[in-house]
Amino acid sequence: MLVGGALMLAAAAAFLRTPRPTPDPLGKTQLDDIMPARIGAWTYQTDSGLILPPADQLRDKIYSHLLTRIYQREDGASVMLLIAYSGRQDGTLQVHRPEVCYPASGYRLVSSEPHALPLPNSGTLPARYVVTEGQVRNEELVYWTRIGPHFPTTWGQEHLAVVQENMAGRIPDGLLVRISTGVNGDTRPILDGFADDLIKAAGPRLRHLLIGNIA
Repeated sequence: MLVGGALMLAAAAAFLRTPRPTPDPLGKTQLDDIMPARIGAWTYQTDSGLILPPADQLRDKIYSHLLTRIYQREDGASVMLLIAYSGRQDGTLQVHRPEVCYPASGYRLVSSEPHALPLPNSGTLPARYVVTEGQVRNEELVYWTRIGPHFPTTWGQEHLAVVQENMAGRIPDGLLVRISTGVNGDTRPILDGFADDLIKAAGPRLRHLLIGNIA
């Protein structure tokens, strides 16, 4: 009886400590349904022409939602937006970072550095600024990732965020937002400006998806 009781207690404790998936904030809604066609001075043009994560089985397992769009201003400037979302980050399958996607598509990675992305009201969001060179065009981009309530900027931080959430009894969701442009020169003002407009134009559900508890 003592052994059986101990085993039952151990099983109950293991069940209680088993990480549970984070509720999917999108449910059956698609990203396209809640993404504005107009973001500040930018207007949606097309959904093709972007560098995508490798089209393999791994990508299909990671992402439950993948949105690609190109927005343009009246002055001809354009930005490319990619949002990849997964309702379940289990520690083995995690987001494809641009430092992997771009070289896999034939681009040379020139630099990748931490970037403090200004938020509309106050504060900043941990992000990265990446410069790449291609045979046809160059691209500069700003991107951030969200793992549950965390915003990791490196692979190590990403894995640590998953472990922290698992230890708290949660299987976190995961998000990657990438904003890129082919304009030459330092494009951070353009990219930061679009990110600011995106967060301002987003409804409550989309805003929470993009910046989590910071919203």
